[in-house]
Amino acid sequence: MKKNYFIIFILVAKNIFCQDIHLTQYFIAPQTINPAAFGVINSFEAGLQHKSQWNAFTKGFTTYSAFINKQITAKTTENKGYFSAGLNFGYDRSGDGNLTTIGGCLPLNYSLKLNDHQFLTSGVSIGFAQKSITSLNQTWGSQFDGFNYNSSLASENQAQQSVTALDLGTGIALINKKNGKKFAMNTEPSNTLGFSVAHINKPNYSFYKNSNERMLMRFNLYESFNYSFEGSRYSISPSLMLQYQGRATEAILGAMIHYRSGTDSYITGLKKTSVIGFGAYYRAKDAFALNAFFEVKKIIFGASYDINTSTLQKTSKSKGGLELFIKIKNASHLYKGFGKW
Repeated sequence: MKKNYFIIFILVAKNIFCQDIHLTQYFIAPQTINPAAFGVINSFEAGLQHKSQWNAFTKGFTTYSAFINKQITAKTTENKGYFSAGLNFGYDRSGDGNLTTIGGCLPLNYSLKLNDHQFLTSGVSIGFAQKSITSLNQTWGSQFDGFNYNSSLASENQAQQSVTALDLGTGIALINKKNGKKFAMNTEPSNTLGFSVAHINKPNYSFYKNSNERMLMRFNLYESFNYSFEGSRYSISPSLMLQYQGRATEAILGAMIHYRSGTDSYITGLKKTSVIGFGAYYRAKDAFALNAFFEVKKIIFGASYDINTSTLQKTSKSKGGLELFIKIKNASHLYKGFGKW
């Protein structure tokens, strides 16, 4: 049974794009999939995400992600464009061997104002990642004596248990933001179309010296809409993401429905709009995810749960992963004391 779990774990690992940090609510931190997809809709964002998955049949995956971004040059009607910068951090641990990925990157982009509503944004991402593994917890084929596992036999000789590499990415995005009525942050009409390429330098993350097993480039196409129904407190946000990396492909399609309660008071600041949202996403041949969030005073709390629909469904008992997040947007009263950066 343990051998079967190991084989299943390897198959799962291949489905998550070469151990790239993988989150269901990718739309919470768009800069993690495209360095050009931030700085226009919101002038400031910061957030934390946590996911735990595939614990039903093996020591599963535990993932943490943190991000922050901000416009760093003034946006005025006279100025055709402006710069935005951010910082991403990710941590992922999986399996009995504690395969661990720790990484960070600095995304930087420039937004060119095409007209009152449209921006063309291009960005780059400069980062690093360290991968490590604990070989003491592993068993190898060379330790099978023909009848049973024999720990006294020599195991695989790994040259190194950790490796660090530079990781580069780039992307472009066309962002449309309608600045008419002022809705709550999650219901403002807008849409984003973006394309990005990750690992453009094909970093070498092999644990073996003199190996040239490089990470393949990952291509990402992403489109999202926020549409508000006229005269209604409801809005809808459908989105689609397609990814391609080597022989692996991924397609995610879904939507969130928002309900806006209350009306902001711009004079006294005493009344604040709150938004509640529910939605569902389907990751082709893998999982069905249910999402929910609550937003008040520009702070958002949310959660999602994956229901496994792949060939692992029987083994995992349809259990996928629980994901939680908190995000702050445009809350100048929370960060203005840090000055401009």
